[in-house]
Amino acid sequence: MSNPRRRESREPTQVQRLFRRWVREWLWISILLLPATALLSYWMQSDRNGTGAALLSASLVGCVLGSLLLRPRLALGTTSAGMGAALLVSALLEVQGWTWSPVASLLGMLCGYLIWNWRRLSVVLAYFGWELARLDAEPKVFPERRRAPYTGSDGLQGQVMALEQAMSRTRDTRRFIADGLEYLPVATMISDPQGNILLGNRKARELFGHALVGGDVLKALARLGYPALAHSSVHRLSTLPLVEFRDTRERSLRLERAALLPVDGDVPIGWLMSLTDLSAEREAEEQRSVMLRFLSHDLRAPHSAILALLDVHQDEAGAASPLFEQIERQVRRALDLTDGFVQLAKAESDAYQFRPTLFAMLILDVIDQVLPIAQAKNIQLQHQLDDDEATVSADQPLLTRALFNLLENAIKYSTSDTCISLHVRCAEGWLTCDVVDQGKGIDAEELPDLFIQYRRFSSAHGVDGIGLGLSMVKAVVDRHGGQIECRSAVGKGTTFSLRFPLVN
Repeated sequence: MSNPRRRESREPTQVQRLFRRWVREWLWISILLLPATALLSYWMQSDRNGTGAALLSASLVGCVLGSLLLRPRLALGTTSAGMGAALLVSALLEVQGWTWSPVASLLGMLCGYLIWNWRRLSVVLAYFGWELARLDAEPKVFPERRRAPYTGSDGLQGQVMALEQAMSRTRDTRRFIADGLEYLPVATMISDPQGNILLGNRKARELFGHALVGGDVLKALARLGYPALAHSSVHRLSTLPLVEFRDTRERSLRLERAALLPVDGDVPIGWLMSLTDLSAEREAEEQRSVMLRFLSHDLRAPHSAILALLDVHQDEAGAASPLFEQIERQVRRALDLTDGFVQLAKAESDAYQFRPTLFAMLILDVIDQVLPIAQAKNIQLQHQLDDDEATVSADQPLLTRALFNLLENAIKYSTSDTCISLHVRCAEGWLTCDVVDQGKGIDAEELPDLFIQYRRFSSAHGVDGIGLGLSMVKAVVDRHGGQIECRSAVGKGTTFSLRFPLVN
């Protein structure tokens, strides 16, 4: 596949086209002027040496024309030197007794100088027209200030006015970029290829604590405590590893880098770097971890102790008490709520550990876990695996828990002596798992809110639950890059379809 940037770089630039046009103009001037100079010199020569005089005149004019092409900035000096050389040669030949009139060569040099500068100025004006038209065709970043169009007949004045407007647009664009960079919400710097900082916004100055323009970005990062530069290792910006780190002030920072490429090449002309402060996010994650540990252990312990005391009391009393049964039911409900919240928090966290996993092993593990629950209600479990070797990238504990929640819900909302089936199939790089039950079903109007937390449906009356199981399933499926959908009708059962990308 061709790279558009590389294809564009192989096309001739406007400067190359300008030089080619200069060469063409020089060739036309030389082709017309040299024969004319030779003929005029031959015609003005009165003796028999007309051919020699014509060749001498044409040679001097050709040397001047060649110098005009190679050193256009020295055009006036070259022409003056050529004319002086022609007069000197004429005087020397006169001393030797050979008459040669320098008038033809002088006229040829003067005409060459005038015509060359005229055509050169025309080519430069045409080049300005190309570039200005190209600049005007560029997408506009912001509304620009438009002046009244030039209506005069002087093309040069029109080009000057267009150039003035283009320069004003360039200055506005630079100011726009500088202001936009200044107020970005993250610390951002722009450097040249050697790492010298060209621009740095206010967030970057606050982060580093000093002015940045003109400094070295690697030295600034080293003073900030960047781990890859801790031992004064020699690094280039292109090879500097991008990591999240804690700086000298214990802030959690993440470095990101992007190359700034020119239009006509792949070699970076600079680097854009940003340092994102993740301290608040990491502190929130730590607080969430503490909360999860509290819910998982500290909050569960007293509930478990209450259940144990209730069992001891019932054993001592020898009969069940309605009050104690209600207490036990509420305690178990609180435990289920705690478990559901913990599982949902884990499903929504970033601490996933993906590895290639046989989906069939997950299915068999989940069936073993829910089989006692299904047998208690005399519900039959069936499963069909079209491909035992189908592999997905999964966090095994979380995906197993999600599948368990689906089957547990199917058992809860199904009546006795019914059947729940699982069908796993693969097609076009995707694995599809259908969980089909013959339960109460869900009303079509309630399906859009199926995965909302703590949402309970009309079909759930009389069934214990807290409304977090399906939210957890949806979070796990999304984090695995999968999809989940539900098809249901009241009184006809429910089908959940889960799709996961296969691992080749």
